[in-house]
Amino acid sequence: MHEHERFDDAAATWDDDPAHEARQQAVAHAIEEALVLTPESRALDIGGGTGRLSILLADRVGSVVVTDTSAGMVRVAQERIAQAGLGDRLHAVRADLTTDRLEGPFDVVWSSMAFHHVPDLPALLRSLAGLLVPGGRLAVADLEEDPEGAFHADKAEFDGHHGFDRQHLAAQLADAGFTDIAFVDATTIVKQDREFGVFLCTAANAAEPGSDG
Repeated sequence: MHEHERFDDAAATWDDDPAHEARQQAVAHAIEEALVLTPESRALDIGGGTGRLSILLADRVGSVVVTDTSAGMVRVAQERIAQAGLGDRLHAVRADLTTDRLEGPFDVVWSSMAFHHVPDLPALLRSLAGLLVPGGRLAVADLEEDPEGAFHADKAEFDGHHGFDRQHLAAQLADAGFTDIAFVDATTIVKQDREFGVFLCTAANAAEPGSDG
């Protein structure tokens, strides 16, 4: 089974897992602590799944475009957004921003546990630098480096990154045009009797006004 199909199949019951909810609550809190969000902020959610993180942060910003490569997740996100009465400000679309163009610009981009699924991370980072306003902020929550691949050991189809080394990710962000790069511990995930760390990385888009990224 391809990863997209796995997420399509899991979408309807994804939010039923208390661990998923606890993780998104923790990430939302970390983002609120790290970023200055305003009612005018235009936000973009990368790999937003069911849209839960963006729904949690919706009252802190003006609008959010939730993207995911899984059609099943996007459908559920659209339903969840409508149920929350946020359809006027939140929108969910299927998109892979390493290849698909999206209308910007945005003031902030956030993502939770999605970057490790992106094969060409440098391409995504360049795309995001082009979508963010100069000085716009990026907030990425993802797995600490997991050299043994233990976190995804039960997913035979997984072909992404086994977490991230902070210094290496910082270097990739700098190469894509980001500055003011910082990391904090966001939460942990207990899986198969092991604890895996999740960081929140924040950065600012250094692109000059008028730059095409």
